[in-house]
This record gives sequence, structure tokens and C-alpha cells, in this order.
Amino acid sequence: MDEVKKWTLYLIFLVAGFATGIGSIGLFPQFWLQYGITGMAVYIVFLTILTYVAILEAETVMKSGYYFVELYNKVSSRPAMVLSIFVVVAMFLSYYTANTMLSILSPVLGTGTVARLIAKIIMFAIIFLILTRAKEKTFAIMAFGSIIFVVAVFITAIAFKTQIPENAAFLGMAKHMVFARHGISLAMIKAAAERAIYGVGLGFAFYLMLGSFINERFNAKVIIGTGILIQLLIGIFSTVIVVYAIAPTTPDRLLQYVYGGEEGAIQMLGDLPDILVDYQTLLILIGVSAFFAGVTSLLPTAEVGLQIVESLFGVGRSRAATYLIGTSLLIGIFDSPPTIADMVLKAVVAATFFTAIYELYPVVSSKEKLSTPAMAVVAISAIILAVGGLYAFFGVFRMGGVYIASGILAAIVVLFGFFGDSLVPQRSA
Repeated sequence: MDEVKKWTLYLIFLVAGFATGIGSIGLFPQFWLQYGITGMAVYIVFLTILTYVAILEAETVMKSGYYFVELYNKVSSRPAMVLSIFVVVAMFLSYYTANTMLSILSPVLGTGTVARLIAKIIMFAIIFLILTRAKEKTFAIMAFGSIIFVVAVFITAIAFKTQIPENAAFLGMAKHMVFARHGISLAMIKAAAERAIYGVGLGFAFYLMLGSFINERFNAKVIIGTGILIQLLIGIFSTVIVVYAIAPTTPDRLLQYVYGGEEGAIQMLGDLPDILVDYQTLLILIGVSAFFAGVTSLLPTAEVGLQIVESLFGVGRSRAATYLIGTSLLIGIFDSPPTIADMVLKAVVAATFFTAIYELYPVVSSKEKLSTPAMAVVAISAIILAVGGLYAFFGVFRMGGVYIASGILAAIVVLFGFFGDSLVPQRSA
């Protein structure tokens, strides 16, 4: 296999691993079971649109001849946008590192404040070592981890299907929910769009960075399109895993998960050690799958943050990694309490809708003129993201309490991206 074909395969799995997070394992099955085959169809429409946006982003950077950070700093003169993306990356890492490591350590550490902090420190140490020591092999390590993750999910799905006893009533109910046809509603459209945004992973500049890494010998459509397709298949396998994981309980427990929202999904994952007490091997498999789902999202996201620091501030890789991990860990110390962690998560969710729009800026301001269909896709995507972002802001403010801070924090990050360019030293072209 020549180098281009080998790296194409690596990058396909890298995209798949980045796009599939721990939330995909718990939340995609919930969405599909709630909205049935109609919801799945709407989701695929949104997924297709946003996947094309990701391809446009990568191709824009490839054709520009610039590094992705340079497009903001030197060409478009919008450095605040890329710094806003960096802040979202740091907040995401501060939250997600704990969840990833706790997917395998929670039976030992628990899930409280101290456990979350210990988990973060361990996970950040691993990320720092990979970013600074692997150097040119970093992308290969990320891709290899993604391959392990995809295989682990496939093996886990088969193991659950073969080892959990068949429960005709329970599985019949789950099958009916998956293939049920529902009328299209605003709630379904919102949920499908939200899952598609997460399913592609927009808002973290990953596809812009990917475009900086590959050249004209690579086909961005094949790499990104196939990667997102694998992500979709992982969601389908995850649905099998979740349904069979809950099968030892009752249909009521399935309904509690399906209609319990994000909290219901978290509670279900937390209850798995009790539900699968007689299936320790399966419990280990799902823990390993969740861990690699987290790692394969964390590493590419951390690489984006590192490269933003490296390019904007003109420092070497090791120092950039130190700044990134130090900033993220500092945030992580403050958001270790579960309530504060959830507050930060809500801020990240609200902000990423708008940082995803910031990702589009190099596409629409590029010297390469977009075709009419491409402009239409960009416009539709911007509307989806803007409406979703405003809805997310409305949701966190409506929750009240500590979540008002989520909205304020997200608003500061978003507004800085729009209006903060004069506050950022600009490097000359």
C-alpha cells in the first residue's frame, strides 16, 4: 500500500474517531429510539448537509495555500474568531478529560469532585505526553486509536447480542421504537439537527486543521464522507449495545432512558454496573469502548488547540502543549465539582453552535468562488447553527440557577469572536 492510500485510511478513521464521542454512545441511541425511523431520516439529511460543510472547510484550506490559523490572522484579519475556538477547545478538554478517564476508573474512584480532578490530571498527562513526545507520529497514534475504537464497538455489539438472553417482549418493544414512523415535529427537527452537529463535530476547527495537514493528493470528500459514515455505523452499533445492556431490566427502564433526556442517558450509563452485575466482561467491553470514544475525540481536539497556540503566539510545540494543557487544567480545577462541570458543558454546547459558524468564515471569504449549490449549503448550515445556538442560549437561561453562568460564559466567548479583533495583536502577512 502506498503512502497516500495508507494515510487516507488513517485519516478516515481519524475523522470517525473524532466525530464519535462518549455522548454518541449514550445519546444517539436515545434519539433513534425516541423518534424512530422518521427521526433517523431527518438526522441523515442534516448529517449530509453538515458533512458537506466539513468537506468545504477542509478543501478551502487545502486550496488556499495558507495554514488554517493564518486564514484568520493574516488573510481575513479575524484573529478573535480563532481565539474563541481555542477557548471552547480548552473548556471542552477541561470537562471531557474527566468523563473519558472515569469511563474506566469510576468503579475505583467514583464520580465525585475529587474523582473528577484525579481523572483529569491522569488524562491530561497522557495527552501531554502524546502531543509532545509523538511529534510527527501524533496523527498516526490518533488514527490507530480510532481503529481500535471502531473494532471495540463492533466487538462489544456482537458480545452483547450473543451473551444477553433474548427477551421477546423487551426486544420487540425496542425494535418497534426503532422502526416506528412519527410525524415530523419541531422537537424532532431540533433533536436531529443537534445530533447531526455533534455527529460531524463542528465548532472545534478540526476540519480546517485537517485541510492544513493534507494536500492535493488526498481526496477530502472520501476521507471526511467515509469517516462520518463510519460514525453513523458506530451509532447504529451503539443502539444495539444500549438496548441489550438494558435488556436484563424491564421495559419501563428502557422508557425511562429513552424519554429521560440527557440526564436519563447519564443515569443509564451510571446504572450499568448494577444492571450488568452478572456480565462483568460486557461491562469491561463497554467501558473500554467509551474510553476510546473519549480519547479519539480528545486527541484531535487537543491538537487543534495546540496548533492555534503554536501559530498565533509563535512558540514551539512543547511550549504550546504546555500552555494548552495548563489552561485547560486550570479551568478543570474549577469545574471539577459535578454541578460546575455541567455548567461548563452547557456553556460549551451553546458556544460551539457559533464557533461552528466561525469555521465557515474562511469558506465564505475565500478567494475561491463557491458554486451556487455550495453557497446554498453554507447558508442553510449557518441558519441551522444560528437557530440551534439561540435555542441553546434560551435553554440555559431558562434553567436558571448556576446555568445562568453557562449562558453568560458562552455569550462572552461568542461576542469576543465577533467583536474582539481589536484586542488581539495581529501578525502581519
